[in-house]
Amino acid sequence: MNIIIKLKNLKYTGFLLVLFLCACEDVVEVNLETGEPKLVIDAEILWQKGTDGSVQTIQITRMTGYYNQEVPKVSGAQVHIQNSNGELFEFSEVDEAGTYTCNNFIPQLNESYTLEVLVEDQEYTASEILIPVTQINRVEQDIVNNFSEENIEVSFYFDDPDDEINFYLSDFNTGILQYPDYELTDDEFFNGNEIKNDFSDEDLKPGDIIEIYHRGISEQFYNYMMLILDATDSNPFSTPPANIHGNIVNRNNPENYALGYFRLCEANYLVYTVEEEN
Repeated sequence: MNIIIKLKNLKYTGFLLVLFLCACEDVVEVNLETGEPKLVIDAEILWQKGTDGSVQTIQITRMTGYYNQEVPKVSGAQVHIQNSNGELFEFSEVDEAGTYTCNNFIPQLNESYTLEVLVEDQEYTASEILIPVTQINRVEQDIVNNFSEENIEVSFYFDDPDDEINFYLSDFNTGILQYPDYELTDDEFFNGNEIKNDFSDEDLKPGDIIEIYHRGISEQFYNYMMLILDATDSNPFSTPPANIHGNIVNRNNPENYALGYFRLCEANYLVYTVEEEN
């Protein structure tokens, strides 16, 4: 099943909301209850094809109030990842508060890794496998009809391995969108065949630059991202419901789990410039 998450569908709802707000004379600010400031661990180990993958970063923050524009960064944590052979990779907070970097990480496909984070005497841990991804075969550009309008569509193609169950996460990042456009894919109906992922937007025009990441991901992370994108109207940067949590657990108090998901992905990365149509 190929599931496409499109942010552009929200524009029409947003337009109607703006009209409604313009018709209101008074601005109402709702007093919202502030819950527990849960820890958020953004731990994606991304091994981009063509690199050695030695430099990796992990972000640690806390949730904050709805009206607070500044995300609290968490300093002073102890962070490391260990592989199945017992090799330890330390992540240090060097240049920026809440950002922990390792410069000697050794990625190995299908290897198991365990994340350990110590924050204020609380131990958080998670384990995952580094998932491979096949090479992108080609990128194509075309014109498609969308609601009686012609839009530019950019597509990339890749081969799905035969006799395997595979899951993928792609994102298209461009200046015309506030957030990346995400696409989740599984190979239930495409096993062993070439698969197409595409991106189209009514504002896309020649000269626009699109950054594309295409990852291999685990089934567990696929299911997690499905819930997150469904619950947040395809915007993974908005505040997710508290009952959706990932694979990071608190050893001291399981009820006080951290938000986020520890995942390890091999990824294709490419930059595409939209061309003039002939």
